[in-house]
Amino acid sequence: MIFRLRNKKNNFLTVLLIIAFLVSFCSSAFSSSFRKGFPAPIFTLKTIDGETFNLADYKEKQKLLILYFCNNESEDSICGIEELAEYFEQHITEEKYQVIMINTRKDLKEEDITQIKEFWTNKKISFTILLDSQEEVSNLYNIEVLPTTIFLAKNLVVKRVYPGIISKQQNLMFQYLTYFLAAQEKGAPKKETKEDNGCNGGVCPPPPGY
Repeated sequence: MIFRLRNKKNNFLTVLLIIAFLVSFCSSAFSSSFRKGFPAPIFTLKTIDGETFNLADYKEKQKLLILYFCNNESEDSICGIEELAEYFEQHITEEKYQVIMINTRKDLKEEDITQIKEFWTNKKISFTILLDSQEEVSNLYNIEVLPTTIFLAKNLVVKRVYPGIISKQQNLMFQYLTYFLAAQEKGAPKKETKEDNGCNGGVCPPPPGY
């Protein structure tokens, strides 16, 4: 009798371990699917103007689509998008890209939305702004730090993910942008930049891992 009880207890523990392993495996499999070379999860959100944005509609529309997860109450978010806008103003001569700002501030009211719109207008930031007030898309993309910048190719496959704003990482991000967008336009005129970045003709070699 004692042997049977021990046997049942062992079998029960074995089943629990198997279930725990399967849950862990499925969870890791989901999170690992969001990385370079994998299709970006499709989502639908409202823009700050009340229009509907569907990521699937942007497939094959731009050479590069940039998702910028941010919050206008985050100083790093503000600094990051201003530097990104300045980079495009200085370096890119053709609009082969589109920046989509995804505001992650929770439980927005009408007055909050108005304030957000006025805030970025005063900053002269004209990128499309989406409202992720329930953090559905942030969770879908496993966003853990703001700002997080995600580059999608024209087929909506993930090219790069840059979490946070670190000087060295940001330099690599801008180097990648220059190569991906500008290098393919041989002979195209480049806007003058404030300083020489050491790249030949304004076009850097592809960053590591391209």
